[in-house]
Amino acid sequence: MTGRVEMARSKMVALMAIFGAMALLFTQVWIPLFFGNPNLGSTPITVAAVLCPMPVGIAAGIIKGLGASLWTGQPYIEIPAGIGDAMMAIFTRFLVRRWRKRVYAAVVGQLSRYLFTSGMIALYIGLAVSLGSSGPEAIAFQSLRRRYPLAGGPPYSPSPFIANFIIVWVGIFPAVTLSILANALISTMIISLAGERIEGLLKVGKV
Repeated sequence: MTGRVEMARSKMVALMAIFGAMALLFTQVWIPLFFGNPNLGSTPITVAAVLCPMPVGIAAGIIKGLGASLWTGQPYIEIPAGIGDAMMAIFTRFLVRRWRKRVYAAVVGQLSRYLFTSGMIALYIGLAVSLGSSGPEAIAFQSLRRRYPLAGGPPYSPSPFIANFIIVWVGIFPAVTLSILANALISTMIISLAGERIEGLLKVGKV
């Protein structure tokens, strides 16, 4: 019994490393935009969330965020995005357990990035600016405000933080939308065409 548990743990760690490395590698397929870099990094996270135990998708999201922050030099974007993608993985796995159509879970999971990924980025930058940051968060915020005048915040915001949050969320909307569309397409193709085969190869038992 102990041997089986140890083997399951070893396989789990291996899956985390594999999908985390894939998520980081897929971030190299990206579109340069003014703010953010829409990439395919969340495709392995969605595939892991659908086909593997929940910790695998969570770990892949965190690894993606940490790794991408190093090569982009934008930790104020990539680390919150990685945390948001990990939250997306949890939500996607929750949907998989309740829906028969795993492709639907993958698509809705990707759409949830408007809440989780965009929300975490806007939360961090908006909070940093509200607290008086003069670092890269503030520079990015001011650039967003100048480039996207329609994201200037509500006219009667109850607090500066909420206004800042809305400015960032609206400002990154184009980049996040492109990312969601691309990752949803590739994820559903992989799950539809090779999901059962991948699941058989990566099966680690019920966790």
